[in-house]
Amino acid sequence: MTAEIAAVATTGAASVKGAVKRASISTGAGFDFLMKMAARESGFDPNAQAKTSSAAGLFQFIEQTWFSTVKKYGGEHGLGAAANAITQNAQGRYEVKDPASREKILNMRFNAEAASAMAGELANENKSMLESRLGRAASSADLYTAHFLGPAGAVKLLSAGAGMKAADLLPQAAAANRNVFYDGSRPKTVGEVVASIASSMGGAALNASEAPALAQAQSARDFSPVRSYAHKIVEAFTSKPSMSAHSSGGYSAVALAVLDALDATTIREDRDDQQRG
Repeated sequence: MTAEIAAVATTGAASVKGAVKRASISTGAGFDFLMKMAARESGFDPNAQAKTSSAAGLFQFIEQTWFSTVKKYGGEHGLGAAANAITQNAQGRYEVKDPASREKILNMRFNAEAASAMAGELANENKSMLESRLGRAASSADLYTAHFLGPAGAVKLLSAGAGMKAADLLPQAAAANRNVFYDGSRPKTVGEVVASIASSMGGAALNASEAPALAQAQSARDFSPVRSYAHKIVEAFTSKPSMSAHSSGGYSAVALAVLDALDATTIREDRDDQQRG
């Protein structure tokens, strides 16, 4: 397991655009959407790290979201051993007991191939959840909102009245992202926050010339993103594909409340970790 994790964590993606293209093919998530999200989240920098949370990598996955996504979908993209190393405790939080393995799994966020594949899988999962709760098709802005705030936070924001103060709805998210929820000292309304997200997703740069080191996408019809850079890893480690969560289904009020609590806990613990650091 350690060999697999170490190899994938240190494998350099030659092309961010190529990594995103392969992830789009293997997961079915929209290429343009993933590119816009990468532009907004990290400016196409696979090594980006947030200063106010544990968010890191091309798609700025926080630790708990990364562990959860790798646990569910890693086996489908050559990360089966990493997925098996992740467990969920009685409180619903994801853990890796071995400190060295934990660090290496988190460092996979800096690999454009792995991060893109997990971002595509998470986008599909969020799409099903949002459409079930909102009763309509989810837009790219909706999907980014779910990536940014967590699915429960996105539902709360997107279901609220446009004139409400967004920070009152999501105080912990607002504390960690003041530039999104406040205009100076003035709390932004739900309508303003939603419009800002929609505008940023609509205007993100997509051309290779606008982002350094973006090369042409490679053909990737018959292999998953990580396999393209880790053939030996896949040969050495095989895993049973995890059950897909792409199919839509109803989410009860209780389930949504649990998701909301987990989102809030993750934001709070990220903030506390940052303060301790």
